Amino acid sequence: MYQPRYAFFYDFHTSPELRGIGRNFDAESFAARLERCGVDFLTFPARCNMGMAYYDTQIGIRHYGLDFDLFGELVAACKRHGIAVNAYFNGGISQEEARLHPEWRAHPINPPAPATVTPYFRTMCGNTPYREHLIAMMSEVARRYPVVGFFVDSLGGHSCRCESCLEKMRAENLDSADDAVVAAFTAWSCRDFAAAVSAAMKKLNPEFLLYFNCIGYEDQLEFGTYLDFECIPTKAGCDYEYLPLMSRYMRTLDDRPRLNMTGRFNLWGDFGGLRPEAAIRQELLTGLCNGMRPNLGDHLPPDGRPPEKVLAQAERVFKFLQQREEFFTDSTPLADIAVLFPKSHREIYRAVELRGAVRMLCELHRQFDIVTLCADWRRYALLVLPDTVTVTPELAARLRAYLASGGKIITSGDSGLEDATGRFMPEWPVETAAPGDFAPAYFRDDDGMDCSIYASGRLLRPRAGAQTRFSLVEPEIAHCWDGRYAEYYNPPSEEVSEFAFLTVGDQVAHFSHRIFSGYKQYAATALRDVFEQALELTYPQTLLKTVGLPHFVRVTAARQPSGREIVHLLAHIPEHRAANNDIIEDDLTVEPAQIRLRTAATRATLEPENLELATVRDGEYLEIQVPRFRGCALIAVN
Repeated sequence: MYQPRYAFFYDFHTSPELRGIGRNFDAESFAARLERCGVDFLTFPARCNMGMAYYDTQIGIRHYGLDFDLFGELVAACKRHGIAVNAYFNGGISQEEARLHPEWRAHPINPPAPATVTPYFRTMCGNTPYREHLIAMMSEVARRYPVVGFFVDSLGGHSCRCESCLEKMRAENLDSADDAVVAAFTAWSCRDFAAAVSAAMKKLNPEFLLYFNCIGYEDQLEFGTYLDFECIPTKAGCDYEYLPLMSRYMRTLDDRPRLNMTGRFNLWGDFGGLRPEAAIRQELLTGLCNGMRPNLGDHLPPDGRPPEKVLAQAERVFKFLQQREEFFTDSTPLADIAVLFPKSHREIYRAVELRGAVRMLCELHRQFDIVTLCADWRRYALLVLPDTVTVTPELAARLRAYLASGGKIITSGDSGLEDATGRFMPEWPVETAAPGDFAPAYFRDDDGMDCSIYASGRLLRPRAGAQTRFSLVEPEIAHCWDGRYAEYYNPPSEEVSEFAFLTVGDQVAHFSHRIFSGYKQYAATALRDVFEQALELTYPQTLLKTVGLPHFVRVTAARQPSGREIVHLLAHIPEHRAANNDIIEDDLTVEPAQIRLRTAATRATLEPENLELATVRDGEYLEIQVPRFRGCALIAVN
């Protein structure tokens, strides 16, 4: 199976109304220009979301304004220049084919308004003859052109009540009047559609790369063969917290190729946007540090001539990364902490508490993964269950086995409550002491400051043998409207309450309140500081610690087969300059600091400069003096 290294992804969705498609396209010069950028893997549409094919199809519709085999010429030229081509098909959208074959269309529960301009105005249903049509077109491309695989887009599914779906639901005795039932059926249908496409393509070539966009990563592990993370941090619904979260989840699934797709533009339909070079460099570096190969998205204009300014920027970014390639090749990210969040792909993406936990751990420079039930937790010394992880019988059994092996756990809020009983697991150091909660709730820190928690929680007391590390503080008067006064100003009481905020047992520590949700909402550093204290109390011998390194620096450790360990430092702060998005424009300068890495190695160098760094051995840790750097630093530990 092909292993992409430096990838480009071209959107080429051109209206059937346009003519002169590809009139300035030169496949040879285009492929040569990509080769100069260092590109070895190109995803390009064979058929776009407008329903237009860019090759000489006998099954679909070649673009009305195209008079030559653009895709075929591109594949041939790329082959001459050592670039593998991945064929793009939009599986869920095909506007012209939907117009000509309305019987193939999905009938969503809440269709978009006619005035809504979005590619999703017409979506396709894989339970109609469209399924066979798409497989036939993909098979046509697979037989005719030496492609290495397929990117199948937009298969997330919009709940469908077309005649084909209704018939299938009736056969399964499903209630098609229940929106939730229809949504679940549609999700199953999308997976079934993707599995059928995969089976057909694997018959033609078992080595094909196959990815089905908008289907959860775990949901396609059986029929997909690579993963592609699609995120422009300036786009609504994404941001600069999305990649750190998803990369640490994706890297736990298996060792299949993983791509990190960002775009040079601000929106998917944006031809005129060119985001700052520092932003694209930092995004692709973040992916590389987490075991994801760079994938840069662009638009090809209808005439087929790519903007040189875009390619020049891409070349500079890729050359910068390629200078450091030896330190990314075959490297495996290291983690001794796992955030356990056994929920769906959509919940992982949206969960406020998970984003709060990721932000805290990143700012504290801890090395961690995000895991679900499909991962093996045994290699982690510590599990963190943020806020809402209630315990099923299956999860309870695995947690008990993990604790029996010596593992440690930190939880918060409702995490640890058993679904069956509504009580905390017996292994937890707390039990419910009283109903309700304080409004608002405070905790008293070691300096006597009463700190706001900014989140809901429970009134708990420690079980026998457990220690209350921090106590809750009740407000003098609760936040309320009592018919006379709007009690908005709620100072804390002078005395701490009888209830525990942080309780520490032999193996489990628990926060009474949803501190990760609170941190996501308000970024109160007191919550991060108390979480850091819980980390130190529960698991002091963490893999990596820092001294004097700013919290905005992102630190990622990895190991290569040779045994060489790599520590990556990235320094940037996304600025909220615009109403709709954040932006990175400038690299930041970081003053000298120290890293403490638990390792047997004795030597560290700054790369690619090969600059020897001062080190001191302190027990299990190697103390490394990090010099002043700008933007990023790469430290090799040998």
